Amino acid sequence: MNQENSALPIRPGPTGPQMARLMRLIEWLRSGRPLTQKRAASMLHVSPRTIATDLDYLRQFGVPLAFDRRKNTYYLTESFSGLPLISLRRTEWAAFLVARHALEVLGDSPHAQLLETVTRRLADFLPETVQLEPDTLARTIRFDAGPGPKEPLAHLEVLSQAIDNQQVIRLHYHANNRNEETEREVEPYHLLWKQGRGYLIAYCRLRRAMRDFRIDRIRTMEIGDEVFARDPSFDLDEYLGPAFGMHRGERTYAVHIRFSAYQARWIREEQWHPSQIMTRRPDGTLDVRMQVAGLADVARWVLSYGGEAEVISPPVLRHRVAREARRLAMLYEGVGPVDKPEDA
Repeated sequence: MNQENSALPIRPGPTGPQMARLMRLIEWLRSGRPLTQKRAASMLHVSPRTIATDLDYLRQFGVPLAFDRRKNTYYLTESFSGLPLISLRRTEWAAFLVARHALEVLGDSPHAQLLETVTRRLADFLPETVQLEPDTLARTIRFDAGPGPKEPLAHLEVLSQAIDNQQVIRLHYHANNRNEETEREVEPYHLLWKQGRGYLIAYCRLRRAMRDFRIDRIRTMEIGDEVFARDPSFDLDEYLGPAFGMHRGERTYAVHIRFSAYQARWIREEQWHPSQIMTRRPDGTLDVRMQVAGLADVARWVLSYGGEAEVISPPVLRHRVAREARRLAMLYEGVGPVDKPEDA
């Protein structure tokens, strides 16, 4: 079969990378520049067979596409204004719009703006039965991710590009625990959103280990020409480990917390940690057991419930919470200066 004129059965609507390629191919054809499978494959970093599949897809959706053997190029036999490449149900379109609002709440301004532009453009291709104004959901659905950055996160678009291109980043970073600013060279691996905050997961050449950097604490950053080889064995889930939050320790503890019968009603409704085991006691209290790396975030969590939560074990966590409780009592009773809190 001649590859230039091969035909494939009609498939479901394109998604992800294929959609991006199809749009690139359309713009290429409209520009009138010579286009062959081999040239397109090289430019779009895929195989010629993949380009052949993409071109067949365009034909099936009515693109006036032909191949000129004399000039060895694909061309448009007539002009056209656009192509409805997407087949969406109304619920799928609504989910797309919801994602845009979610990104705005996370502080991901660049990607939220990009999604807004895309939704406006895609709306022109959708039938009236699917149409849903992008701003409609703002009146019916609202996201609140809790405490987050005061301003939209900077650097996100540049960080994403650096991760994709495996480029080394030089940044000035403010470390709150030491209250100091340091200059680092890092090899970026992932962007992570957790508990309303954005983090860059990267190999830090200064510390010679993987580290996470809060994006809103990056003061300045610069991307040079140096590229790095990503460690193929790195696993984000393994790196995050069984930590309760973003403050991780090298040691894993068997944590046992007992909640009052009153508070237990709400605690039972949540998944607080992947390892949690909940046991209801005859008196209505609730025992929660977890295997957790580091105790700083667990201590803060327990303290947030005041007298409705008690640490049963480990002793080091019980001591930490008891110490903070004494400091609170002294603070509210006005009994002299309180001790400095333990390090997180």
